Amino acid sequence: MSTNKADILISGGGIAGLTLALLLSDIGLTIHVLEPFPPKPFKETKPTGRTVALMDSSVNVIKAAGVWDIIKEHTAALKTMTIIDDSQPGAEVIEAAFDATDIGLEQYGFNCPNSLLRAALFERAQAVDNIQIHTSALQSFETQKASVTATLENGERITAALLIGADGRNSSVRKQSEIEDWQKTYNQSAITCVINHSKAHNNVAVEFHRPGGPFALVPLPGNQCSVVWVETPERAAELLKLKKHEFEQALEKNANSILGGITLETGPESWPLSTMKAKTLIAPRIALVAEAAHVLSPITAQGLNLSLRDISTLAEVIADAMRLGLDYGSETILAKYQKRRRIDINTRVFGVDGMNRIVSNDLSFVKGLRRLGLKTTARISPIKKSAMMHGLAPQLDLGRLAKGEAL
Repeated sequence: MSTNKADILISGGGIAGLTLALLLSDIGLTIHVLEPFPPKPFKETKPTGRTVALMDSSVNVIKAAGVWDIIKEHTAALKTMTIIDDSQPGAEVIEAAFDATDIGLEQYGFNCPNSLLRAALFERAQAVDNIQIHTSALQSFETQKASVTATLENGERITAALLIGADGRNSSVRKQSEIEDWQKTYNQSAITCVINHSKAHNNVAVEFHRPGGPFALVPLPGNQCSVVWVETPERAAELLKLKKHEFEQALEKNANSILGGITLETGPESWPLSTMKAKTLIAPRIALVAEAAHVLSPITAQGLNLSLRDISTLAEVIADAMRLGLDYGSETILAKYQKRRRIDINTRVFGVDGMNRIVSNDLSFVKGLRRLGLKTTARISPIKKSAMMHGLAPQLDLGRLAKGEAL
């Protein structure tokens, strides 16, 4: 079988891989994407319980990929983030509201259904002449001095200057590159679903701090919210066994009825929580992005936003090298990508891990510190603004795309 030639080969056609393919295609590169499980057409795709809170900088990246106008009507603005700690029965309920206008923003971002975003990206990528999508997975690859040659499971071969692993937490690219990783599992499972509710959410996202883990309500268009409910695996299994009306009652109780009556729009889904960080983002002719490079707990909604900063950074590094006539798959260029991403990734991975351990803790001492910290943050303006800028409007490694500038 003959060998196809591409400028860049991306393993993984999820949100990250497709966004990167679209960005790089705009500067004239020929991109091949490997995706054995393509989504249904956009018009046939239905939202699931999995949504992503896209911060404004991430929205700018999605705009640059050319699909924001398609999905915007399916998103809801996130104007306020409220944290409630009622984990101590009989004690004061600690509540802190973080409004985007306090740091000069109209909103922090928008909550968007994952399935719709991916379907829109896939459909746009299919329509671009210099993007070719293969519905076969990566089997193996060999690196040469100036290229990498991949063999697909269907026997096809593709040679490119660079192979990008955007193939998720069990990344074949990472494993075959023998890149080591740090992993940690939690005694937690996340339950997600979309709910209808009788009271308006007013574009306020609410996160309750509970011993089993956070319980978050994130606005969607109309009187709907997505739910992220973190519990111990045993408690999650019990909840998933409930009848529909019983689960709806459990949701309303856990939400303290702040949204009124609740009914399910989508059935609950669940998955175990863990975190992972690759010890390096690069190998010869290889770069890792998104969940191939790092996996986070859903607390603080950092995961895809961190991934999109990988994407925009790598796109900028490649574009700059290409314009200078340099080899964008070389060790020198890839080292620039890794250097730019190191601090942001380390800060988020270990920061979210620490936050999860603090929030999901029922020890009296830790609970007391958590409640004191939340109360202090809410009352002291400089601390509050600093927390908002770091957690809800990140500034680390904001390149051209994240700022809304051209690639």
